[in-house]
Amino acid sequence: MKSLFRVAFLITALVQLSGCTQFQQPAIEDYALVQVVSFDYIESTKETKVSLLIPQVVTRDKESIKIYEVTDETIAGAINKLTRKIDKTIVPSQLQVGLVSRKYAKEKGMKELTEYFRYSPRLSMNMMLAVTEGDAVNIITGKYADEPKVNDYIISLMTPRINKSFAAFTNIQEVEYRTSSGTSDPTIPLLVKEDQQLSFKGNVLFQEYKMQRILTPSKSNILQLIREKRGELLSTEMELEDSEERVYTRTMKSKVRYISNGDLRNPKITVKLDIQVEGLTVDFGETSTTEKRISQYLKSEVNQLIAELQKEEVDAIGMGEAFRRVHRGKWSGEKWRQTFPKVRYTTEVTTEITEEGLSQ
Repeated sequence: MKSLFRVAFLITALVQLSGCTQFQQPAIEDYALVQVVSFDYIESTKETKVSLLIPQVVTRDKESIKIYEVTDETIAGAINKLTRKIDKTIVPSQLQVGLVSRKYAKEKGMKELTEYFRYSPRLSMNMMLAVTEGDAVNIITGKYADEPKVNDYIISLMTPRINKSFAAFTNIQEVEYRTSSGTSDPTIPLLVKEDQQLSFKGNVLFQEYKMQRILTPSKSNILQLIREKRGELLSTEMELEDSEERVYTRTMKSKVRYISNGDLRNPKITVKLDIQVEGLTVDFGETSTTEKRISQYLKSEVNQLIAELQKEEVDAIGMGEAFRRVHRGKWSGEKWRQTFPKVRYTTEVTTEITEEGLSQ
């Protein structure tokens, strides 16, 4: 009897004590759904500023948002401060866009950022990245013409689509993969705000997580054609010789192959690029002659781009993979970095015009 009494007393005490420590389950309104984050470099203190865009109330015509900003020496420290500052439960699993200022990319680079997200299972490695010309926080706090929902506008712009003339989208997983592969270097698109609109203005080259320089949009398009095994661009501009008009294509599709000798002591490679053009805005007459002119233009552009990348010692193409596949012995990423500027290359381009389009 005494034993039964003791058990009943213990159960009653535990029930009463559990009421003191029980946490209330948050309602849907208590969640802070994070989809866009920005990273800036504070030059005076050498700290990182992390800013979160949190949608509050969504209506049909406009979007109510809050911007939370904190600074700290590390990203982990800044995120920790944010959890104490925001009055809602942060939900980061739907994070889709990360904006990094040009100054941050130059001074701090991408190493800390990629490592933080890589080791956090709650965060998405598919987060799309862009480098911003000015402070990244200015992008998420900006006002845009005919775009009342800033959150949706930024996410839509950063969503990969083939029907864009500049489509060099990069996620955080690709940055980590290319940097650690020892055969290539990552690029991240440059995002610029001008005239109350956002637009891509080229590609930012990285080496060992640090920003090196910026490629123009035209060079970035060529990079897109020769980096992917099968690439596609919309509305590509070409300046062909002996042409008084600018020439545009409706679409341009590419297939590229790299044939290397695998010898890092005397490295040689052949770039074979097959181009399929649909629609030209200028009629040059004989199709075969036009195809040769386009091939010559692309060959010159590819050679110039490779020469620029070799000068910067940045293999944004991923040419190292062609050597690694046939290389005998242990592969060294550091050795490839020293070898890449010495590679001798030849370029072969063939062009097929499948639709001539209308002449202007």
